[in-house]
Amino acid sequence: MSKKTKRFTVAYDVHPTPHTEGKPTTYHARRISTIMSGRDLRNHIENISIISAGTFELVLETLKTEISEQLLSGHDVHFEGLGTFYLKVGTKHKGYTDPRAITARELTVEGIGFVADKAFNKRVRQESVSFERRKQWQSYDVDMNKMVAVLTDYCRQHGYFTIHTMMELFHLTKYKASHLANQLVNAPYPKFTRYKEGNTYIYKRVGM
Repeated sequence: MSKKTKRFTVAYDVHPTPHTEGKPTTYHARRISTIMSGRDLRNHIENISIISAGTFELVLETLKTEISEQLLSGHDVHFEGLGTFYLKVGTKHKGYTDPRAITARELTVEGIGFVADKAFNKRVRQESVSFERRKQWQSYDVDMNKMVAVLTDYCRQHGYFTIHTMMELFHLTKYKASHLANQLVNAPYPKFTRYKEGNTYIYKRVGM
């Protein structure tokens, strides 16, 4: 008996594309998504496989430790059929006119990058997918309490978030994400603090 084909529905909305003044407005489609927490994924895997929650947590913690240590030791980490993790290195400033000015003291670790294998990308392209247009309410009216809860959970898993993270999580423009991030760190009793790492601002949960 052939395996039953799963069908997936991808939600999207249509947004105006930023453009220079005087040019006609164009539009683009943007995927609507929600966050699946590590806890939810752990429980899901436990329900559909023989992998226990404890085993999942142990493997995940080991991978996080070993991947980061291997990256800092000069190795890219490649999982066949999944993709490659690599270390992102940049400079503290931009616009160097003298290559000799880029010394070790000017370099900084910007984070971890990931490039999916072609086979991994192919898996999602070959699935049976339909598209459904929905209104992205978050783009227009963000619930700050919900935002704090989602970002707190994100910080538990990743340590920090960036403006780009907020754009992806809540389907925001860069301007609105920056505006809301400023509100989070400048509130009378802020729950998040902002730091600069290289050319990127990162946001961390207070007390975490």
